[in-house]
Amino acid sequence: MSDDRIVAGLAREEDKDRILELNVLEYGPRDILAAREDFAWRYNQNPAGAATIAVIRNNRNEVVGFIWTVPLRIRVRGLKCSGATGTNLVIHPELRNTFAYTKLIRRFQQILRDNQIPVHYSFVSEERYRRQRTADPQSVATIPLLAKPLDFRSLSEAYFDKKWKRILFSRVSPMARRVLNRPRGLDLGQEISVQAVDGFDSSFDTFWREVENRSTAAVIRDRAYLAWRFSNISSRRYNVLVAHAGDQMLGYAVLRCATIRRVKVGLVMDLLTKGDSLGEMAGARLMVEAGTYFRAQEMSLAAGLMVSSAVEYRIMRRAGYRPVPRALAPRVFRFALFVHKTPECDLTWMSARDWFITLADHESL
Repeated sequence: MSDDRIVAGLAREEDKDRILELNVLEYGPRDILAAREDFAWRYNQNPAGAATIAVIRNNRNEVVGFIWTVPLRIRVRGLKCSGATGTNLVIHPELRNTFAYTKLIRRFQQILRDNQIPVHYSFVSEERYRRQRTADPQSVATIPLLAKPLDFRSLSEAYFDKKWKRILFSRVSPMARRVLNRPRGLDLGQEISVQAVDGFDSSFDTFWREVENRSTAAVIRDRAYLAWRFSNISSRRYNVLVAHAGDQMLGYAVLRCATIRRVKVGLVMDLLTKGDSLGEMAGARLMVEAGTYFRAQEMSLAAGLMVSSAVEYRIMRRAGYRPVPRALAPRVFRFALFVHKTPECDLTWMSARDWFITLADHESL
């Protein structure tokens, strides 16, 4: 397939089926991104606004590649600002590593300029990460993937194909279990209670206003965003835990169970607490309840993304979560930040390390 007659533009309503076909080709028919309900959720149910899809077409007017621009509301140094994430980049296999890719990215960048979006981020490939790090080291960061084994036997069966390796792992696992589950000296706070809730009410808006300035930059995690981001669509099903002391909300955790590379994984999708000592105690209680939930669901492993500068990183480490070695990780999460000059907002000072990032910011999980 030649790229000579490839033309870039915007997706139309009649392109949806073709976009889903390419996602099936790329990810398989059972992937979340191949589902129609996921497409609708991502495309026009976002409270920050409808997504825009840049596409490239061949000489038969068929879509042969695309990338989504999903708008987001962000908060930077106490100010609200528009932003976006660039996601779900797919190009037909025959056109990869051709000028078609350049045409698509140029159209994507035009969308950002047309909408005067001052900042967008993406989780990028290893190759793109290396190029970006060379050009602008401040614009990229590796987000730690933290994990905690829950069922060593099932993990050994998933990761080790040789019997002797499984036996060796089984002998080491009791010691590892004692180390990982050892209390870390943080008082869990008897006055703190944790409940599972069915949805996001106005208390989440109040809580967000109390913690919104903790990080230099973050996606605004108010009630509207959380209700959209954690909608139970496609194969996504979430469990929301909230920590209280009396009437005061101290933090929340959003959990999901999934099978990743034959391993049943309990995902800590989002964890946010108050930044004081009471918030840390609440976070510890949330992690205890998360572990109880994951074990009840027969998960083999618990895992989550968390920036190392966050209080929540310390909470997860105290709960027994450890950075996953690259050899065992399903992928390395490379975060890249792209800042654009606009009349309304100058964010050229910003670094990728300024952001609060969890699995909630990775759109396909």
